[in-house]
Amino acid sequence: MKAFRSFLALVVLLSAGAASASASSFDDGERLFRDDKPAEAVPLLEKAVLEPGADERAWLYLALSYQQLGRLDEASAVLRKGVGQSVRFKSLFYYDLGNIFTLQGKNAFAADMFTQAIGADGAYAPAFLNRANARLAVKDYADAKDDYRHYLDLEPASAQRASIEELLRRLEAGIADAERAAAVAEAKKQADEAARKELLDKMTASLKAAADETTSLSAGAGDVQGYGDELKLDE
Repeated sequence: MKAFRSFLALVVLLSAGAASASASSFDDGERLFRDDKPAEAVPLLEKAVLEPGADERAWLYLALSYQQLGRLDEASAVLRKGVGQSVRFKSLFYYDLGNIFTLQGKNAFAADMFTQAIGADGAYAPAFLNRANARLAVKDYADAKDDYRHYLDLEPASAQRASIEELLRRLEAGIADAERAAAVAEAKKQADEAARKELLDKMTASLKAAADETTSLSAGAGDVQGYGDELKLDE
């Protein structure tokens, strides 16, 4: 009985030690990350995310550490793996993925990730702002304008309010100009098509008239008189 109790005590001790080691890896990694020491934080956070029941923040800190070190593909891979296990911070996983795609110049993919972040948290203002920027980069001006307005609704006291409102004025003018240009282009296209059709109709009528005239001339001509076999010349 005493031996059994000793065994149980050892199991409890080992379990507590493992939990302590896990907490230490995350805590130390988090501390180094916050102290702006990503290279030192990475090995500790890599260990922390492998532990059962790893804190969601370990994935985020690891990805951000990779990002700071310029290891963008690894950061993206960590976020993709971590988002499937995320409950509390799902919007942040997608948001950070969007930021990585932005850094890589993949603005269409970035916009998709910011959309996922908004789907996870519809009140997360930074996702609207960054999606607006991504949409602006791919010339999706109308949707970018809507996102900027939504961001200002969520963050009315934003320090960027004046510059965003100026950008919105320019977008409004640009969209109006684009719509006018599109209307002019469409009108020109229709006019060109009408002119082409008219020219084609005239050519068709002219050719038909010429064909009718040829048929008429052919029908009026008689048979050619032939000569007989006995052709004699005066001597």
